[in-house]
Amino acid sequence: FASPMSGEALPSEAPAQEEKEGEMQDQGPPVLKNLCILPPLQKAGTLERNEVIDRVPLPPIRSEEPVSSIRAALADVCGYSHLTNYRFELQKPLDSSVAGNQGDLPIVSPYTGVNAVVSIPVALQSLDDEQQSKDHSLVLDDYGDLSSLMEGGLQDGSAFRIVLERYDAAQIRDHVTRTRSLIAGNAPAVVSLDDVSDDKGIPAEPENTEPADEKAIVENKDKDGQPKDKNEEKKEEKMKLPTYPNVGSTIVNSKDLKNFYYHACGENPDLYLGDVPKQATKFENGSKKKKGKKGKGQAQNGTEKEDTDEDDQVEQEMRELIPKLNQLEEKTKLDCSIRFSAFHPPPRSRKMLGDLAYLEVKPPGESKSIHITAIPTGFYVNKSTDAKFDPSPAAKACFSHELLDCLLQASSSFFTAWKSALEASKTRSKLMARLNADGHFACLFRVAIRGDFDGYTKPSIASADEGIDALVHSPSWMVPMSKAALESEDSWNKNGMHSANYAKTEDDLANTFGVDFRNGNSRDWNEELQMAREMPDSSLVERVDRARVINKVLSDFGEASLMGIKAISDGQIAPMNPNEPSRSQVFLHNNIFFSRAIDAGIETFKIAKGDKAARKSASRDIHCLGALHRMEKDGLYTLATVLIDYLGTRFVCQSILPGILNGEKSHSLLYGSVEAGLPLSWDKDMHELLEETMGKMWIANRPLPREPLTDERMAAIKEAKSASPLPGMSSEEEKKEEPADPTVDMCTPIEAKGIKGSDERKYVLDMTRLTPRDANWVEKEKGGTGNWGAIQSSSPNKKSGVIPTSLDDDEWTLAVLRPELVNSYSQFLIGTYAREKKAKRDAEEKAKETAESSEKDEKSGEEAGAKDEAEKDNKEATKESPDAKEEKDLPSINDDDLDYIKSLRLNVNIFLPDIKSLEGIDDEAFAQQKKDEEVVRDVSNFLWERVLPGITSQMRTATGQQPPHDGKSLTDFLHQNGVNCRYLGRLADMAQAEEKKDAEELELAKKGMTTGMARNSMPECWLELLECEMVARAAKHVLDRYLTMNGGIAASHPAQTVASFLSAIVSSGEESAAQTENRAAKQNENEPDEEDYSALTLYDAGAIDDGTMPIRGRTGIWNDIEEEIGRRFRYSLTIFNRPAKANRTIYIPLLRRVCQKAGVRLAAKSYETGSKCYCGGGQNLAPSYPISPLDVVDIVPLMKHSAAHSGGFTPCAPGNPSSLPALHISLPDARQTLESAHVHHSGKALSRALELAQEACALYQRVAESSTHPGVVRCLDLMASILFEAGEHGLAAANQARSLGLLVQVNGFDSPDAINVHLLLFQMLFTGGKNYEAIKHMRAAIFLMELMGGPSHMEIVNAYHKLGSVYQTAKEPQLALRFFQEAASRKSSDRLLESMISKSLAAVLSQVGDFKGALEEEKKANNVFTKLLGKDHQLTKQSDQQLQLFAAAAVQQGNKAVKDIKSLEEEAVADAIASELEAEEAAEEARQKKRNNGKKKKKGRK
Repeated sequence: FASPMSGEALPSEAPAQEEKEGEMQDQGPPVLKNLCILPPLQKAGTLERNEVIDRVPLPPIRSEEPVSSIRAALADVCGYSHLTNYRFELQKPLDSSVAGNQGDLPIVSPYTGVNAVVSIPVALQSLDDEQQSKDHSLVLDDYGDLSSLMEGGLQDGSAFRIVLERYDAAQIRDHVTRTRSLIAGNAPAVVSLDDVSDDKGIPAEPENTEPADEKAIVENKDKDGQPKDKNEEKKEEKMKLPTYPNVGSTIVNSKDLKNFYYHACGENPDLYLGDVPKQATKFENGSKKKKGKKGKGQAQNGTEKEDTDEDDQVEQEMRELIPKLNQLEEKTKLDCSIRFSAFHPPPRSRKMLGDLAYLEVKPPGESKSIHITAIPTGFYVNKSTDAKFDPSPAAKACFSHELLDCLLQASSSFFTAWKSALEASKTRSKLMARLNADGHFACLFRVAIRGDFDGYTKPSIASADEGIDALVHSPSWMVPMSKAALESEDSWNKNGMHSANYAKTEDDLANTFGVDFRNGNSRDWNEELQMAREMPDSSLVERVDRARVINKVLSDFGEASLMGIKAISDGQIAPMNPNEPSRSQVFLHNNIFFSRAIDAGIETFKIAKGDKAARKSASRDIHCLGALHRMEKDGLYTLATVLIDYLGTRFVCQSILPGILNGEKSHSLLYGSVEAGLPLSWDKDMHELLEETMGKMWIANRPLPREPLTDERMAAIKEAKSASPLPGMSSEEEKKEEPADPTVDMCTPIEAKGIKGSDERKYVLDMTRLTPRDANWVEKEKGGTGNWGAIQSSSPNKKSGVIPTSLDDDEWTLAVLRPELVNSYSQFLIGTYAREKKAKRDAEEKAKETAESSEKDEKSGEEAGAKDEAEKDNKEATKESPDAKEEKDLPSINDDDLDYIKSLRLNVNIFLPDIKSLEGIDDEAFAQQKKDEEVVRDVSNFLWERVLPGITSQMRTATGQQPPHDGKSLTDFLHQNGVNCRYLGRLADMAQAEEKKDAEELELAKKGMTTGMARNSMPECWLELLECEMVARAAKHVLDRYLTMNGGIAASHPAQTVASFLSAIVSSGEESAAQTENRAAKQNENEPDEEDYSALTLYDAGAIDDGTMPIRGRTGIWNDIEEEIGRRFRYSLTIFNRPAKANRTIYIPLLRRVCQKAGVRLAAKSYETGSKCYCGGGQNLAPSYPISPLDVVDIVPLMKHSAAHSGGFTPCAPGNPSSLPALHISLPDARQTLESAHVHHSGKALSRALELAQEACALYQRVAESSTHPGVVRCLDLMASILFEAGEHGLAAANQARSLGLLVQVNGFDSPDAINVHLLLFQMLFTGGKNYEAIKHMRAAIFLMELMGGPSHMEIVNAYHKLGSVYQTAKEPQLALRFFQEAASRKSSDRLLESMISKSLAAVLSQVGDFKGALEEEKKANNVFTKLLGKDHQLTKQSDQQLQLFAAAAVQQGNKAVKDIKSLEEEAVADAIASELEAEEAAEEARQKKRNNGKKKKKGRK
């Protein structure tokens, strides 16, 4: 189950790379052929085999191929995979007439024994003076490529000789790690590198999905459209669609979290797990019902059955192959432990003899351990036992340069197990090749479900971290539970999912938490980053190299920060200031500075106060640093920064500013202030640099008081300093000379700091905002808009006790406007200004022309002709250049225009608390500040009065882009429109008003008091989604508070707290004691009870109960959540935690979103949501319900990277480098190329658009060094759209499927973007005639939509209607009826769609003979058509005709039914009479028998 991405190149990579490489050089590097690798060098005269036979052929490679890639490829070859310490030496070409080995290499390598040459490493040879003159030109440089050997004789047919080298102690450890990896299931399966696809199981490109030249196909489509005709031929074939044996399987069940991965991929779990009869699993077209018909139909049936068997065998094949793969997977794992012996390390006496390490190996099935000595030349079996130390060679030493070969000679059981593992690995690679041919997405699905099948004997082998977690970058909130683990003894406590592993024990004890001590000093992250940014970028090659290095450094920094936070949380790293309180402690690890995002004290210069404000400030700072990172302004530097939330605590991780730790003399403050109470520093060069940068972000340059803090704040600071016992904090400070100017010009936030480091670079820090504070969240008395106050005073709902009456909150000091809003407002003003200027110019020109015409003299014919010619040329030029016409129409830009644009810049230092007023200091600046405040109020009102109602209207009318699917897409949607998430409450209020309006209109329509009807109503899912996101965000903050209270006691064992918290939010009430006892009494005997839970651990041993428990009941939890919602969103819930609206509460989407926001991972099982809960807690571990502590699998950190591709926190798995968030690619060429491709696509230049999309895809891959990047996904999406528009539906679906596979790897199975891709794939596959796969993707989209947005998701109705239409077209009326009925049962916001569903239902009901039902549905449709479209519309007229037909058919059917009923009644009467006669006859016979029996008894007495 290797990664499905291995070895498969994307279609865009080759052509785009070749074109880009053409810019580097006129002729590409030479391609070398017939190269090979020879076995390790042997001593002269000791060669026992023909080494030419055992050579490893190499495929044709370029001379620029890195040597490291050849070593990596050799690590997968049988007989060579266990080699770790060797070098390559170039040899002359070999005799190619000798055939190579065909896979019959010995199990024990004949080239690593006592006759092998073990050389001194070349690097060590340079220490010898006599060896310095020795030529090493034929030795391959492991850090270089092959081009350096071209002058040394490298040519076609050359050979690379393996030369073994001596070990040192560190290399011994590396070799042991490699050997452990091989026996842990990674046995090699490759024999030759010349044809990897046949041996490694790497999927080859499917036929007819990747042509030799996609561009040519697009060009053909542009000319004659031939591909379209082929697809039309496919459409004529009869559809083959899945059938469902029961009604329940027809409808997608979003609550079935146990089968989460099946539904997320559109699969039916019953086909894989259930005992389904073969007939029930067939994908038919209903032909079985027509079996008795004529021969023509029977012939069609036979053909279709053959085709459907090909579709159906996909599931059948997987049911057979996955258990086999599981068995093979277990066979490749040797039950053998290799660990360092208890006698390790060697004593000094043995070190003097060359001993490096002692190992203890317990072979499979043996009770006696093998003790091994490691020396510089290899390994041998020694005489030691468990009780006696004797490292000298045993009688059978079994020496080998490789540990694996030594063990193969020393243990027959190990030899047998390894031989079996090799065979199993080869068989596994062949089976994987068959399965991987279906593509990346199918591979990910199979890896996710493999634990559900037989084949494992140990539950720990099927654990999730060895499966899907290794492939998907973002850890899923649902963790698959293996069948073996669930069926093991005491499976409820999950102890069987963990097994003894000495290797993991040693790795954990030797963990350096990201620091590689063997590389010398810790990495200087800042120097690496700044040097990467300063790399040359004059050519494309240089820009690609620069972007690649930046991406690599920032990725490594994120990984190192993650490991550092994990170490700090575990107490592995001591703080730099251990004598201070924990909230003030900072950490330095791996040259990364770690601190908690909490209020550091009053002495630090800052505006916002309190822990909540500090937490928000850190998030704002990293957002602004990300904007500066993308601008890449020369001369202005930023530090590498990430935020990590873990177990309720937010950490700030930064690279170290040069000189900051070496005292004040090593760095200098140029801009701003660090310590509260000191005046602002200012530097002209720094100011000019910042002004040029900030001006592009609409930030104005404004005067500020040089000593900005108010007297009250200064007095509080002075008092705090005088009371502080810390040195350097006394109130007696040396006062600097006050400058003459009391103000200073600043173009940054007042908290920002410009520092010149010891490296002479200028850094900017604490960039807490790039836009002004939102005036809507400022008290009206302090200059705010007063919009919230007006709403609260006018709305009774706003008088709820959970909503504060005041906006005076420290956290709202950091409530700033979105940059998107500022851009939108600025463009709005510029557009208005340009139109007014143009109108003024036109009026002036018209007046001027009128004046000139009156005074104009008659000109000569020659001049008139010249003028006509000039006008003609001008018209032609205008016709050829539309852009020139647009430029002509626009007013010319002059200095006044530039001044106006500059005047739109905003002051980011207004509405700030504790800042001195400029009144009396600089009256002109004070007046300007008042104007700035008015401008910001205008922007805030623009948001309140135009943007928010516009969003509400957009959701009601279903215009614009696709609606949000979940909280993440909702957040992105609001941010794109310039709206912060704190306005969720306001949007919810507006949604409620719209719903109330719809209810009133519906009531009037029922009473017949209205004739018209609006097409769209407010979708219910909008309010549900808004409240769900508010609850999830508030719940995240409340849970963080629970985890950190009482000194973070709950974070040490968070399962109980988290499980009780989640149980409370997905329930409708809390159980009483009697209800809890009744539920426990109904449990199965195998389910654990309260005593079993309390016996799992000593929950509170030694604890002191101070009366404040972090675990509360459901009422307390919801009170805290509602209070947080009222404070944060100024809203009172109307759906969640409201019994009257329980039917609209979306519990599963809420559970999913809270888990994602908090980093919680749950076991994949179905939870009883919406019922009553039990929140366990107290003195012992308790089984909370419906989510128990054992259902909480893990809590992972959440990372927000300053250089991330998208904003927000992303869950990350420590120790997995690929789980980090995707980073922004610092390559403008890639972005510009992709944008150009979109432009050409819009202009129908498909060939050029496809070419540019391929180039952009290649650039993204080259920088990211991986195809799993959102940029690559976007390129593939565009390529699929281009090919689909060109008529190449198969190619389009293939590229879209690759996009889906990469998207799932990056974001997981249930990302919002996955829904859109599934819907696109449905359209492409259905158009291409692949109906079987198309239906799967539609069902996957339905499941994900309901999982994320609830059953009221506005697109679900349309999706079910599409499915019904597909089955109706395929002449499957019964299944079509089910889908149409499901669509009709759900409320839609589009009344026209509801009428179309009713019309479709009428058509299907008529097909099944229910004309009365068809008539009723057609009446519904006709009523809507009449009100929406009018009586004269074509749809209304068609509906009228259908009504007449259905009415006639219903009457005819009714008359027939009356006759049938009358006939049946007569038959029933006759049957009743006959039954009575029969009963009387039977009774008479019984009486006769009784009389006869009586006579016989009398005779007997006589």
